[in-house]
Amino acid sequence: MHLPDIRERFKRARKDILTSDLDAVVITGLSNVRYLSGFTGSNAFLFLARKRSVFVTDGRYETQAGRQVRHIPVKIESKPLAEAISGLIDKYKVKCLGFEAAHMSVETYNTIRKRRGLSLKPVGPVIEKLRMIKNDIEIKAIQKAVRIAEKAFLEIKPMIKPSVTEAEIAAALECEIKKIGSGGLPFDVIVASGKNSALPHASRTSRKLKKGDLVVVDWGAEYNGYCSDMTRTFIIGNATGEKRRLYDIVLKAQFSAIKSVKNNLPLKDVDKSARDLIDSEGYGCFFGHGTGHGVGLDVHEPPRVSARGDDISKEGMIFTVEPGIYVPGLGGVRIEDMVLVTSKGAKVLTKLPRNLEVIQ
Repeated sequence: MHLPDIRERFKRARKDILTSDLDAVVITGLSNVRYLSGFTGSNAFLFLARKRSVFVTDGRYETQAGRQVRHIPVKIESKPLAEAISGLIDKYKVKCLGFEAAHMSVETYNTIRKRRGLSLKPVGPVIEKLRMIKNDIEIKAIQKAVRIAEKAFLEIKPMIKPSVTEAEIAAALECEIKKIGSGGLPFDVIVASGKNSALPHASRTSRKLKKGDLVVVDWGAEYNGYCSDMTRTFIIGNATGEKRRLYDIVLKAQFSAIKSVKNNLPLKDVDKSARDLIDSEGYGCFFGHGTGHGVGLDVHEPPRVSARGDDISKEGMIFTVEPGIYVPGLGGVRIEDMVLVTSKGAKVLTKLPRNLEVIQ
């Protein structure tokens, strides 16, 4: 990330989050800290006070913070988090402190709230909302993460055949993702076959793939901190008519949802497009999750593409479109791609074929 961009987003976030009733805000969510500072380590927080802001980390990261954090004073602290925050509260005479309720531990909160004369106020997902809109640098990083994931999958795809276990395929894919250039794994690879495929977030097992299985593979990669996420479903050998039908319905639902993406559209309408089609085919009760989620520094982040979400699509948003049908005892189908919202609608970032593939 270019430094001028981080400086600008830091100024904007500081202005948005430091409301008139707050003397300071502490940012403890590591992805938010990275977004505002450029720091890639595993321990840090930001203290945004009215007259000055401070980046705080521990001695392990002194050199790294010096290189990465150039627009905020860096403080190296050996004390526990609650004590370090308390010291800054005293230094800047803070009476009302904002904090990220979603990211501060109960232990830290309980320690700080005991301080006399201090009131604590949770702040909403201000930084997360800024993160929803990706700039060109972020989009390119995500596209690179997509290409890494796709290339890795194509390398191990021949392993998807009878007698190979879910665990063997997942391990090989994770290894290939890292070998090709992913900085890490956004999440553990999911390989679910047969009845296991009816579990939306199945854990890999030692089960061997068999003829007639539906096989769901869900994986992603990471590049410069930014993630990718995609899913494909296959059928091994001969497939029953219902399994083929499930696939056709999910593919049509995904196509409908992607086609419905427009700038300034309520994302619950995108969810509705997929959900209505699946429901009309009699499988609505077997589609229990949202149609998609944002992807960026975190593999699951705002916006939500869900009937319960209230986000509005905006140019620069990147999210998944992943309808699915999961029938206990039979199996499941999920097809997941990532899209970028443009002025003309959705640009699909993932390029692997989506038509049903029967593996003999």
